[in-house]
Amino acid sequence: MTQLHLTSSSKVLSGKAVSAKPGASKTWLAMAAGALTAVFAAIGAVNSVIPAVSNIGSATLDMLNLPACLTYADRFAGTQSSFRKEGNIWREYPRGSETYSYEFKEIRRTPQEIMLWNVTPRANVPDAASLVVHLPVCGGTAMLTEGLPERSTKLEEVWPDRG
Repeated sequence: MTQLHLTSSSKVLSGKAVSAKPGASKTWLAMAAGALTAVFAAIGAVNSVIPAVSNIGSATLDMLNLPACLTYADRFAGTQSSFRKEGNIWREYPRGSETYSYEFKEIRRTPQEIMLWNVTPRANVPDAASLVVHLPVCGGTAMLTEGLPERSTKLEEVWPDRG
């Protein structure tokens, strides 16, 4: 029977004793540990570079006043309605309808949101003059703010309609 002793300074193969160089197993272990250290250092370097690169991209987009999705849409589809910019006015259409319900003026545009101020008279809404719809530029939850003190309400999920 063949025996192999890795912890001793000699190997027994085919019943013959062969001497190994003293410290050979320690050298092998040191090389393996060095290789593992290099691999883990490379993984750590990549993990620290990726956020830095994404921060550079984000800072560049902010400097250019561009949203993360790179463009602003003039139409947004939603789960309940759609918003369309038509000339200088934005209109809200109920889902599946070609007749608009409300009109808005765009009052501010940032890389995160487009703010639309209500210009449609609403007799049953006491704070209609302060009503503002916030459309997330790259899609997400549209918000409605109104009144003093300002109150917010989640409206619906919307997404840019570039079609």
